[in-house]
Amino acid sequence: MNKLLILLILISQNIFGQINYLNEGNKYLNENKNIEAEKIFREGIKSDNSNLTYKCQLALSLINQKRHTEAESEIKEVLIKDSLNIGALWYGGINNFTSDKPNFRKSVNYFEKAYPHINKSSQQYFAVNYFIGKCYKNLLYTEGVSYKETDRMLETYKKYVELQPNAQDVAETKYFIAKVESKRPPANVKKWVIATNEEKVNELVKQEMGTKK
Repeated sequence: MNKLLILLILISQNIFGQINYLNEGNKYLNENKNIEAEKIFREGIKSDNSNLTYKCQLALSLINQKRHTEAESEIKEVLIKDSLNIGALWYGGINNFTSDKPNFRKSVNYFEKAYPHINKSSQQYFAVNYFIGKCYKNLLYTEGVSYKETDRMLETYKKYVELQPNAQDVAETKYFIAKVESKRPPANVKKWVIATNEEKVNELVKQEMGTKK
């Protein structure tokens, strides 16, 4: 009986002594302690390599450290096992958007795959509309966008403005939407590209808006 009691106590201590990897890692992420968060999530993966949430949060800790290639590798591993994992799709979009060498085409593909599965009542919904619109805007200034992609850019930017009417960039976004609607080429044009520097474009937009006040 005594031996059984001791065994039960030892088992109990082992269970309650385990780290809650998700809570602990997220706590570090919230404190911007990304190296510590990375360590915790790697430990979590060692304890349960089937836990895709640990791998997603590991990817986020790597994104925050600007280790984008490593983050992309973790994201792809998750998507091989679960092609509709919202966390992985979201972080894939963020990773390619914020990279030192951003890939807006890849970024928007991630966000578009996540889009139908995002709760429309969540803050993530206005954010995904913003990112999709912004990705297509950046593509407009670089490799170009199709007629359908222009439609999608306008649709998501309008939704963003609707959901965030007090955002700092709303006036600029509305102005951009109006410009696109007035200047866009007809549907028979396969690709529309504005070959100019986006920073300069934003500067010109602000200047034009200033002259109209």
